[in-house]
Amino acid sequence: MTDFIDVLEQQLVTAHRGRARRAFVIPWRTTIVFAGAVAAAAAVVVAVLALSSPAPEPAASQPTQPPQTTPVTPQPPVRIAVLNGTTVTGLARAAADELKRLGYPEPTVVSNDTTNQTRARTTVYFEGGHRADALGIASCLHIGSDRVVAMEANARALADRAQVAVFIGADRAR
Repeated sequence: MTDFIDVLEQQLVTAHRGRARRAFVIPWRTTIVFAGAVAAAAAVVVAVLALSSPAPEPAASQPTQPPQTTPVTPQPPVRIAVLNGTTVTGLARAAADELKRLGYPEPTVVSNDTTNQTRARTTVYFEGGHRADALGIASCLHIGSDRVVAMEANARALADRAQVAVFIGADRAR
């Protein structure tokens, strides 16, 4: 019987000599665990990047607007008169154009002061309740608040129902 075993052993050795040895084979369970660990690490990286990124900018098509506050009854625009109290031509028109450029309505009167062509200083007159308007106009024309006074009868007649009247003096001719 030993001859039979020896022959069998010889046949098995001969049969396996031609085959190359297999490389180390990773079991399928190890492959799945490794793939799961890589996926978990990728998820952590994505979460960290998402949380550390700045917030996206708002869409350009939707600009943010400040809240608007409107009076319950909007005030009508102030009526303005500009009169030239000098003999220098164009001073009233220049002041009226400057006010219009700064957003005031077109003055209702732009004319000459026919009663006094020798005014030395520019004066702003206002009707009751329009002092703030007169101060704003004086500021725009670079006129001191000391020259903003209540409307008098002569100025009222020349201003033709204007609520603020600017009488241009020689100080604006320079």
